[in-house]
Amino acid sequence: MVRVIYSQKTEQLINKIELTQWRKWLQEQLNHEHQELSDNWKMCALGERIRIEGNDLQNIDELTPEARLLGYDFSVAIQNRDDDTALEIIEKIEKLPNIWRD
Repeated sequence: MVRVIYSQKTEQLINKIELTQWRKWLQEQLNHEHQELSDNWKMCALGERIRIEGNDLQNIDELTPEARLLGYDFSVAIQNRDDDTALEIIEKIEKLPNIWRD
């Protein structure tokens, strides 16, 4: 069971989420190392948001279906070295009001 504690501080954090590490990497030439990172749920763009929120992921079932789909789509975009699509997905991940299942 996952317990979500909501506070105004949490809302402020979520409103300011910016996945800067992956944005930086997308400005570089993507390579095999980036692909390996994007294949790992804890290291992909979704993983960056998880860390920003101060959480840890034990099982992907803890994530909403939309968050899981975006994580998968992000990995595919990185594998295809499609920077534009990857950036669009990052923006969608940032805008998700919640990535955790209740």
